[in-house]
Amino acid sequence: MTGKKTANLILSRTRRNQIYLPYTRKKPYFEAIASGDDNRISELSQENYEYPTALYNRCGSYSEAMDKMYYEAVGAANEMCLVAIQSGLLDMVAYDIRDEFIKEFDNAVSLPDLYDLVHGMAHNYAVKMKYVLREKRRSPRLVRMMTYIEEHLTEKIELADIAEHVGISRTYASAVFREELGITISEFILKERLLEAKRMLRDTDLTVANIADRLAFCSQSYFTKNFTEAEGMTPVEYRRQFG
Repeated sequence: MTGKKTANLILSRTRRNQIYLPYTRKKPYFEAIASGDDNRISELSQENYEYPTALYNRCGSYSEAMDKMYYEAVGAANEMCLVAIQSGLLDMVAYDIRDEFIKEFDNAVSLPDLYDLVHGMAHNYAVKMKYVLREKRRSPRLVRMMTYIEEHLTEKIELADIAEHVGISRTYASAVFREELGITISEFILKERLLEAKRMLRDTDLTVANIADRLAFCSQSYFTKNFTEAEGMTPVEYRRQFG
């Protein structure tokens, strides 16, 4: 089949299946990708988790709903790809993510599968954009230290290890954080651990005690104290919001 015939077939199927999600529904995802806000993508996934059921209820059969969701997913892949490129992601990186997930769409066997894949794709774009934006705004040394911390959140992190990783003194490492971020290294580590704790509370069934242990907090009570001060609610209350 020629490219023109393929395009016409997709267009006719799209019209027949009425794949026209309003821009206002898509905009929060595009904004999160452009700003590298992967946590916002996770929140949107939770906020819209009933969408597959709502789509099915509007269709005459599960097969019809799968067809509609599939075309929505492919459309989203192209739109998110363009948003990422326009925001500064390398073309080939963006295209590779798009193509990888479209292949996965073909293997999906249920509406929840497709839903999770679309949000996984959005999360992937946002993570890539986070690093692109970070490298533009921060010094290479700070980027390397921040990345080291994020990769070792489940371990005890010492200032000496961070400084050695970058090849600078502990005093200079501390000064870089204060100058560029306006906070101490310890404050940054705590902030990142609490962000990861929020993700775990939303996306896993781990107990609060397990989360505190995995993120190397000295105790569950210390974790709960810091979480409550930062979020204005306990970890249990935060989790309760997501069902």
